[in-house]
Amino acid sequence: MEKTISISGMTVVTVDENKKVTLIQFLPDDEMAPIMEVGSHSYGALQQMRNGAFDYVACKPRRRANSTLLRKAAHGRLSATKDGAYQLTLKVFKREGLDVKATLKREALDLIDNVDF
Repeated sequence: MEKTISISGMTVVTVDENKKVTLIQFLPDDEMAPIMEVGSHSYGALQQMRNGAFDYVACKPRRRANSTLLRKAAHGRLSATKDGAYQLTLKVFKREGLDVKATLKREALDLIDNVDF
């Protein structure tokens, strides 16, 4: 159940020399104002509006890995996923100047050959 609480006070914003916000503090007028935990256990965006008010929008929690590493390679990994599958991930950057086809083939075969299924 959501509940909106209004607390009056002053917001103090500390910025560095590049005008990047380094600290935001809220100083309530009433010392006995309710203590709230905002955003400490979820990701979100805090935005200062033109009128000086702050708006916080919680985002969906970050998805955690659903796989277990079986074997790692120079350019990827072979994992077992929670849904009972195997997942092969390989990534070769163009800037490495490698023969991509040979590299992917070699590492895929190396990963597959050296794991007990």
